[in-house]
Formats: sequence, C-alpha cells, structure tokens
Amino acid sequence: MLNSPDISGPRDLPAPSSASECDLLTIGGVSASRLATAGEVQLPKVSFIVRNWNYGQYVGRTIDSIRAQDYPNFEVVVVDNASTDESRDIIERHVSGDPRFHVIHSEINLGPLGGGLRGLEHATGDFVAFIDSDDTLLSNFASVHIQAHLASRQSVAFTSSTAIETGPTGAMLNGRRTRADATHMESREGLRPSEVVPRLQSVNDHAYATLSRHTKLLRPVSMEWPWSPGSSNMYRRFILDMLAPASDANDLPKLSTDGHYNRLAHLLGGSAVIDLPLSTYRIHGNNFAASTPSLASLRGDAGPATHFKSLRVREMVRIFVANAASFSTRIGEKRYWGALGALLERDMFKTSEDLADWNRDQFFSELIRHLAATFGEEKTIRRLAALVPKALLRSGLDAVYGRPLPVSIRLKLQLSCTQRLHARIKRVIRKLHSRLASSLN
Repeated sequence: MLNSPDISGPRDLPAPSSASECDLLTIGGVSASRLATAGEVQLPKVSFIVRNWNYGQYVGRTIDSIRAQDYPNFEVVVVDNASTDESRDIIERHVSGDPRFHVIHSEINLGPLGGGLRGLEHATGDFVAFIDSDDTLLSNFASVHIQAHLASRQSVAFTSSTAIETGPTGAMLNGRRTRADATHMESREGLRPSEVVPRLQSVNDHAYATLSRHTKLLRPVSMEWPWSPGSSNMYRRFILDMLAPASDANDLPKLSTDGHYNRLAHLLGGSAVIDLPLSTYRIHGNNFAASTPSLASLRGDAGPATHFKSLRVREMVRIFVANAASFSTRIGEKRYWGALGALLERDMFKTSEDLADWNRDQFFSELIRHLAATFGEEKTIRRLAALVPKALLRSGLDAVYGRPLPVSIRLKLQLSCTQRLHARIKRVIRKLHSRLASSLN
C-alpha cells in the first residue's frame, strides 16, 4: 500500500453560505421564503460519513471535495480507523477548524461498514452518503442527489449516480464505471415536471432537464448490481436505521456499506440511478471492493470484499428475517417472500461446504424460528421448500424440532416437497407448450 504523504495543503475554499435556505429553494418558480412560514420549509441536511484507514495520500483531497459542495446544508463525520500513517495530521489540516466537520479517532480498525456505523452514531442528517477516503465528489454531488430525491416521481430508498474511474493521480481511466444493465427494470424518466417540484437554486433549468432525462427509477425487485460503488450513493437516514447490521465484531470489518445496504434498501423501497458523473472512484490496486478498471465484458474483481460474499448475504438475510413482521406489513407478504427469495441466491448452496456455512452457529435454524413466529409453521416450511435445498431445510428443521421430526412437521415438509415438485412439473409443461407453439408458427 502506498503511504506517501499528502503534500498539498487544504485548498482555499469559499466560506459556508449565510443566505437563508428558503432563498435557495423555489416552488412553482416562487421563492419558498415568500410561500412558507419562516423555518417550516428547509433544505434537508446531508451527512457525509468519511471512513479512512491509512489513506493519508488521498484523504485530504476527499475532504476538500466535500468542503467545495454547492449545497449549503451538510455536515461531515470523519472516522479514522486507527491509521498508522500520517492520516490524522492530514485530516486535521484539511478540516481546518470548519465547524461542519466532526473527527472521530477509533482505536481499532472497524472496517468500511463498522466505520460507517460509528459515524452514523454522530450523524444528524436526513440523508446520508458514505464516502471512501480515496474517492472525491464533484461540487454538485449533494445538490443533484437531493434534487433527484425531492423531484422523484416515486420516493425511493436511495439514489446512485455515475462514478468516473481514475487512477492514483486522478487521471481518468473510464468516464463511467461499468455496472449491470437494468434497462428492463427501469421506469420512464424519474423526475416530475420542474414547475411542480421544490427546486434548488443551484440546479438551473438546463441542469434540471438533463437530470430528469438521465434519472431512472428501478422497481423494487431482484436484479444484478445496477448501482455505482459506495461513495456514489445517497440514502434516506431512516432506511439505514431499519437495516442496521447485527453481525459480531469479528465479521463487521469484512463488510462494506453499499454491499450491505444497497440490495436490502432497494428490495424494501426501490432505488433510482442518476446516469450523470457526480464523483470519482480512485483505482490504486488496494481498493477494498473493485481494485481494477471495469470492463463491460469482464466480470469479477480482486478486492478483499469479493471473498466475503457468503458472509454479506448471510447478514442481509439475518436482518431481513429478524424484521419479518415489520417488513412484511410494510411491503406486503407476497413481496416480502419474493425479496427473501432474491436474497437466498441459489448459487449460494452449491457445495456441502456452502450448506455447512449456512448451518454454522445454528444460523438457519434461527431463521426458521423467526419466520415461523411471524407466518406460522406450515407457510414457513412451504415457502422455504421453494427457496432452499431440501438438505438445508431438513437440517434446519432437525435443529428446531429435534430428531426424529414430529409427525406434524414431517407431513408439512412432505406436502411442501410435493407442491414444489408439482410446481416444477407445471413449469416444464408450460415451456414445452411454448416451444411447440413457436415451432407450429
């Protein structure tokens, strides 16, 4: 890992604006200060949470890019994860007494997600962006994300903008980090007409029209990864609180914020992609997630995070099941089971080692207990029989009910397996009918 010091001092940036926030917001072309009682219509606060570990050569530029935001209402929580390089001095120098910044020095390395959670304890914003200390933001990052949230045709859990890929020195490698194509899951343009929404002064008519054309809503269903990396995402705070991880201290440093929150938040509340570059993703070979430039025809990466997929999925499933009663009430039981099925990816159960991992520490049996308490034994067994291998379900039931299984549970399991086989036969017959009809035409 490079540890060369950051020799550039903090840039001479404009002081925070003292103008009334209502003067920076219009509704129907009229200043909010003329329409609303003082203090009743305010810009939402954005909390930037910067996580740093031994990125002294980059973190100063990250801080400067946040200080340069054209959005007036933000705070920054910088969490230094027990860095051993010159990070602490560089952070203090670039914060330079700015009251919007709060610096936390952790005595241990909490990891990307752990550092984010530590920062979240001190954050007071309505929207949150977790910023990696080797990335930078363009000056309109916050204003464009907030404008998209305020003008969206449907309120979403989070927005994700395009990231420009750069090398260690900032030289551009790609104008857009490649991500999965989600065109078939997109709605029409994501923003409402400009004259009927709250408008930020910093987003003029031309910029708004461009933003509207390039913002797409994604339906809250399963899909590949259509979002940009961590620093490109802005979340609603209450969504983060709903989805807080519960993994132990040993596992937490292996998890990332976007890896934990994006899919869960999307399945609950949907998301929106902003196909405009609003941040940079710096590739230097030591990245936690994606450590090489992206290519459309090249899958996979070499970052440490890629080795913890099973752990990441287990943690998402843990949170989704622990909140089964609340989530199924909010999104409906049918959508809940569909989302759980999306999290329980079939390729997670290919080998006996995979099955053993899901049985570790009675993890799967605890899931069964939570689901049965919410939906009842019969429905839980029937639904899980369609989502996980029979061997995993049987071992989980053995752990919950003992061996041999009670007659009532054995009957429910047998019925579920029969229904699963019947459904599979029906799918095969439908495919055969479809092929026969196609050949006749």
